[in-house]
Amino acid sequence: MARSSICWLAFCSRGHVWWPGRKCRRNRRRKRKLPGIGFTRCRFIMALGPLSEAGCTSERLGNVESGSSRLRDMATIERIPPNGRWQREGQQQGCYEAEDQVAKVGRLGIVPLLTMLVSAHFLFGCQSSSRTTPEYIEHVPKQVAAQQHSDATAPAMLETVAYDEELQPPTEAAPMLQTVPLEEIQPQPLSMLDVQRAVQASYPLLSSAYLSRDVAAGQNISAWGDFDLKLKGSTISRPEGFYQTYRQAVSMEQPLFSGGYLYGGYRLGDGNFPVWYGERKTNGGGEFAAGVGIPLLKDRAIDQRRAMLFKSQLEQQRVEPEIRAQLIEFSQIAAVYYWDWVAAGQAREAERGLLSLALERVQNIQKRIELGDLKSITRINNEQLIASRETKLIEAERKLQSAAIKLSLFFRDEAGEPLLPHDSLLPHDFPPQDLPSEEDLADATDAAIAASPLLADLQWQIRQLRIDLQQAENSVLPKLDAQLYASKDIGDPTSSTGDKTPFELEVGLFGEVPLQRRAAFGKITSTQAKLQQVSLKRQYTAEKTVAAVQDSISALLNSKERIKRAEQTVALADEAMKLARIQFNAGDIDLVELNIYEQATTNARLIEISAKADFFKAVADYRAALSITP
Repeated sequence: MARSSICWLAFCSRGHVWWPGRKCRRNRRRKRKLPGIGFTRCRFIMALGPLSEAGCTSERLGNVESGSSRLRDMATIERIPPNGRWQREGQQQGCYEAEDQVAKVGRLGIVPLLTMLVSAHFLFGCQSSSRTTPEYIEHVPKQVAAQQHSDATAPAMLETVAYDEELQPPTEAAPMLQTVPLEEIQPQPLSMLDVQRAVQASYPLLSSAYLSRDVAAGQNISAWGDFDLKLKGSTISRPEGFYQTYRQAVSMEQPLFSGGYLYGGYRLGDGNFPVWYGERKTNGGGEFAAGVGIPLLKDRAIDQRRAMLFKSQLEQQRVEPEIRAQLIEFSQIAAVYYWDWVAAGQAREAERGLLSLALERVQNIQKRIELGDLKSITRINNEQLIASRETKLIEAERKLQSAAIKLSLFFRDEAGEPLLPHDSLLPHDFPPQDLPSEEDLADATDAAIAASPLLADLQWQIRQLRIDLQQAENSVLPKLDAQLYASKDIGDPTSSTGDKTPFELEVGLFGEVPLQRRAAFGKITSTQAKLQQVSLKRQYTAEKTVAAVQDSISALLNSKERIKRAEQTVALADEAMKLARIQFNAGDIDLVELNIYEQATTNARLIEISAKADFFKAVADYRAALSITP
């Protein structure tokens, strides 16, 4: 029968040797669990025991997959029977044998050596397991390729075995960027207007801003709730005792928009009431009552309920410029990303054209070398140029991919999922660069101030704070309320004097005032300071708006001039490159000089692309400064 050894790890604290189910010195026959690792004065004890069955091989040991699972499996162990055998939960009886000399091993002073053996067993032990373990599946974001890659298979998923059974794998897949064929998204190249429409329709942060309307509407409904008709009812019975009484009442109260209230109710009191509670008793048919309360000083012009209602109505107005400001901001950012994407596509084409020049002359150079017209090193120089230009093309490809990924945050489908724009959606060139008219540029500052949603937002905040100030000033007034109350009992009289039968009318005045009124004065001071804060913010926002308009106009004019100079540079560089190629073919210049002219032409085109992109970014900034929505 095959025999091997297995290492069991036990803990002990306070210097006591702990053996599964048995403890030396005390608690001998008591079931005990392992103390936590956080205990002080812990030491390791190794118990060596033979495997008594051939079936208890490394496959059995595979149930213990890691150090943490080993400790967990040993956390609950049954008490040792008298013959020294024990079993773990989930294992067959007799699979492991315990020997009495284990306790002696713990006292032999060889703990360091045995600890090393335990560590080696943990690190290099069997990893197979007969039980099912949960798996983590990492969902790698998958790009659905364009038409030429539409049939590609999905990437393989990574699997990781969990060390804790309580952990569960993620249930939701990671969001994916979609790249779909051209005809399924757009029948023509992607335009700036298409991106802005996608932003308005399905950009998540803008959709979140739209929900501010519902939030404000809900707050307004909640404020109207303070004016709801209130129904009250009560029943009080005392069936046992010297005084046996029964009382029922129902009433309705309607708060008034003027600050007062209307009251109407019915009550019935029956039984043997004490003399001092005689008013609780009614005639046989009960008592009907009605009343009205009116504030005379405090809460007459405004109170807490009306203040909350007015502020909620203003909040519904305030969220509109806030939504508009976010729409303008997101449209501006989307425009910047769009023109970066277009510029990256144009730059890639420029680098690709530069590479094609070097590739086209490979055969021509080889023929001229064979004819002795060029030196052999010319071929090597051209190959160096090819490698260098391929590197730059790869960099341009990376910039284009990065720009497309950033643009996908704003370019989305109807369901709101990001779409990675395919290269086939790139425009062939920039649109014409037209400046605003001189009249528009002259009136731009005033138009920006008048249309700024940020200034409108601050203005609504000022109006809300003024309501708070009115409420604070109202709190300074003393409370003085007038009340009119009428009641009439019906039914059979319940007293010999008939004091319940006549119609009753009651008029009262109620007053209250805090002498220091510190709460009111403190709120006034706080609200006035808030008003000054918002006023200063409004002043700064207006100045910032003017500066943004001036800066955008400056950027527009500057980029327009840059475009003119860049176009001239490109034309001259193209002409010089053509002449240089003729001279190279004639043998008047070498490949190094030709490379200078070709690189100069490409650099001029890149400068032109950058200038045009900056122009349209300046247009986006100009429209944002003037609060022009798409």
